[in-house]
Amino acid sequence: MNSLIDPNLNADVYRNMTAADRPPVPDKNLQFILVYNENSAILGGSNMTDRYWSGTVWYYNDTADFDRNKAFVATKTESGVCDGDYLERNKFVIGEDSGVLQVIGLVEVADTNSQELQSLGYACQHDSSLLTLSVFSDNVKVVTGGMDYGVKVWDTTELLATHNFTCAHLDIVTCVDVQPRSDTTFISTSLDCEALMWDIRQSKPAKSILKKDIGLTSVNWNTILDHIVAIGTEGGDVTLIDIRKIGASPLQESCIFPRPVHKLLFNPNPERSEELACCCDDTVVEVLDINKNFSSIYKNTTHTDFVRGLAWFKDELISCSWDNMVHKHTIHFCDDQ
Repeated sequence: MNSLIDPNLNADVYRNMTAADRPPVPDKNLQFILVYNENSAILGGSNMTDRYWSGTVWYYNDTADFDRNKAFVATKTESGVCDGDYLERNKFVIGEDSGVLQVIGLVEVADTNSQELQSLGYACQHDSSLLTLSVFSDNVKVVTGGMDYGVKVWDTTELLATHNFTCAHLDIVTCVDVQPRSDTTFISTSLDCEALMWDIRQSKPAKSILKKDIGLTSVNWNTILDHIVAIGTEGGDVTLIDIRKIGASPLQESCIFPRPVHKLLFNPNPERSEELACCCDDTVVEVLDINKNFSSIYKNTTHTDFVRGLAWFKDELISCSWDNMVHKHTIHFCDDQ
């Protein structure tokens, strides 16, 4: 009789099945990758092909191989995983498409020599999907943004939103990024075509730093030159601005992709801070040189579905995609090009 069951996992035959009865579905749609050091890395993915949109987070104690079967431990989430960031080596925070902000830690199991990932607490104060988050330098506060147009700053020790900007933007908040070494300042981008810089110490915390005629989709602060910010758009443009000169013309602006930019990530290596990794709603991974008019240092199309996650580690750029694959890219020094 099993051969007569509808192969479509969204069919009515599966409606009343428990999770244990339903056939397993791998979380093939990888959403983000984080590397803390050579002994700690995290991979997050969502299952977008089943009746229930769940997620998985894999923890690795070795960055040599990101095969899911070689993960040190893993844990399931009740909804899709959208973004994450480290709080400390064995503790991190994730955002889910249900609006949940969850803190997860690697803990010792009582009376055994094993370790497992456990939820250390969660809260749901976003009215829709929590799409983006970033951790402040104190490793306690987190800023989040989502589809409810809102931006929130959290204290993760209590999982309370200490600052709640309900209508921060006029459309979906696509990305937030904290200024390096800051406990108070961050930037948010939105499909309302505007980027805002926030300082939560101020009575009027937000000011516009960029406004275009197309939605803004991503932002990243240069980790070494913390006055330099890269912003991506729905049109595939990348804009470089100096926050010390708000209102002035962008430092650089170029159409890099034919599709919306999804993620931008500067190389944290002080000797290579001019390298900007990019991906869009496509299979392309590209690294640009901001000192040479966004000239391409590296380009790769190995992935077969949308690239979603990027992480720098040592001399490598690591990418993950909805094709269920993680690839490592060796980027040569700009002077070697």
